[in-house]
Amino acid sequence: MNQNALVRQLDLSVEKPSLSDTASDWERLGRALRSTLNDQPLEATLTALRNLGPALRRGEWNVAATVADTGTTWRVLAVEQVKQNKQAFALAIDLGTTTIVGELLNMATGVVVASELAYNVQRCFGNDVTSRMMHAEKPGGLEELRQKALATLNGLIATLCLQVHIEPGEIAGVVVAGNTIMMHLLLGFDPSTIRREPYVPVTTVFPLLDAAKVGLDVNPDAPVYLFPAASGYVGGDVVAGLLANPMVDDDELSILIDIGTNGETVLGNRDLLLACSGSAGSAFEGCGLEWGMPAQPGAIDQVWVDHGRLAFHTGGNASPRGICGSGLIEALDSLLLAGAINRGGQVNLDSPVTINGETHPEVVIAQAGDTSDGRAITLRQADIENLIRDKAALYAGSRILLANMGMTFGDVSSISIAGNFGQSLNVDHAVRIGLLPDIPRERIKFIGNSSLAGARKALLSSSAWRRAMQIASSITCLELTTESAYFDEYTAALFLPHTDLSQFPSVATLDKRIQ
Repeated sequence: MNQNALVRQLDLSVEKPSLSDTASDWERLGRALRSTLNDQPLEATLTALRNLGPALRRGEWNVAATVADTGTTWRVLAVEQVKQNKQAFALAIDLGTTTIVGELLNMATGVVVASELAYNVQRCFGNDVTSRMMHAEKPGGLEELRQKALATLNGLIATLCLQVHIEPGEIAGVVVAGNTIMMHLLLGFDPSTIRREPYVPVTTVFPLLDAAKVGLDVNPDAPVYLFPAASGYVGGDVVAGLLANPMVDDDELSILIDIGTNGETVLGNRDLLLACSGSAGSAFEGCGLEWGMPAQPGAIDQVWVDHGRLAFHTGGNASPRGICGSGLIEALDSLLLAGAINRGGQVNLDSPVTINGETHPEVVIAQAGDTSDGRAITLRQADIENLIRDKAALYAGSRILLANMGMTFGDVSSISIAGNFGQSLNVDHAVRIGLLPDIPRERIKFIGNSSLAGARKALLSSSAWRRAMQIASSITCLELTTESAYFDEYTAALFLPHTDLSQFPSVATLDKRIQ
C-alpha cells in the first residue's frame, strides 16, 4: 500500500468489545486507525458509519477502511470486510478546454491501470474560453456549460471503469487540474469578471468537495481535490505542471511553457516564479484549424520534405485523420523549406504542394487518396497565420518575462514544453519556426501533459498536494497587456523564425532559405 497517498485503503484488526470495554464501534475503529495515521483527527461519512457495525462483525473484527486526507482530518469513506484482491481506485484528471484526459490509479500500487482522452463537449459553445465565458452570461448558459463538462467527465469515467471492470462507486478520490475558467464552469461559478479588466476570478483556491456535490459519477462521498490557481489566466493546470517539474526545487533559472488552448509561461526557480498568459497555443492544439486534432492514432505527427514533396508520419501508422501539435510545428518548418510559404507565412501558389482553394490558398499535407475519409488534409492560409500568431505570442511572452528580470534566454538552464505533442518532435523544427529560442538543444525538452502528471503526483502524495498549495501562492503573475514592450516583441515574432535573425544565429547560418 502507498503510505503517502491522498486516498488509502488500510487493512485493520480491531479490538473486540467486552463487558469491561464497551466503547463504540467508531471509537474502536479510531484506535486502530490512529496508530496507522499518526494520531491525526478522524471523521466519517454517513455511509461508512452505516456499514461499520455489520462490517466489523461479518469480518470478525478485521476490516478494510478506505480513508482520504482532507488536510485537517482523515475522512473514513468506507468500511468493509477484508476481501482478497480488493483494491482502492482514484482518478487524476486534466480538465482542458479542448480535451479532458483521465487516468485511473490503483492506490495500493500507484500504477495507472487505465487512461482515456475525451473531447470537452463544451466546444459546442466555442473553442476558446472567451466564447464560453460569453455564453455563461446568457440566461441558463452557465448551467449549460457545467452540464456539458460533467457529461464529458462522467462519460470518461464510465469508459475508464469498463476498461478495468470496476463500478464507478469504487473510485474513492478525484484530483482535477484545469485552468481557472474551466474550474469555474465545472463548479458553476460566474466567470464573467475574469473576462473583463482587472480579470478577477471568484476564487483561486477551491474547497474540498464531495463528488456528489460536484456531480461526478464516482463514490458519492469521494473527495474531489481541485488544484489551486494563481490568477484568472494562470490556472491550476499550470500549478500542476510546476508540481511535476523540478524547476520549483532548483537554484538555476528555468522556463515552463504550457502550449494548450491558452498559452502560459512561467520563469523561475525555488525562490521565484514569474508567470504570464496570452491567447496563444490554441492553434497548436488544433483549435480553429479544419484538420487539427490531438496526438492520437491517425494524427499526422511528423512532416518533412522528400525530393521537393511533403512526406508525413501518423500516430500508430494509421491512415491520416488530421494533424496534431508536433505535426503542425514540423509542417510550418517543412513548408518554408519547400518554398510553399515565405517567412511571413504567405502561401506560394507556384509551389507543387499548394492549391488555390475555393476561398483561400491551401497547402496539401496528405493527398485525398491517402487519408482515412478520402479527403485531402490541408493547411489553409488562415491556419498558417493562426499558427504564426500563436508562436509569436508564446515567444514574446517569454521575452517579456526575461526582460522583467533583466535576463535573456542565455541565462536559462532549461526550457520545458508541456502540451499534447508527440514524443517524436525534433526540437530543431520548433526553433526554426521561432516558437522556441535558439539555445543549445539539450536545454530544451518536451514533457507531454504536465498538468496530468502533476495531478497524478498529488494523488499519490499528501505532501505533494500541500506543495501545490505553496506553489500557487508563490507565483507572481504579469499582465502582458500592461507591458509596453509586449506589442513590439509580438510583432517582431510574426515571421519565421523572427524579424531579428540575430536572435536565431544557428538558423541564419545553416539555413539559406531565410536569407
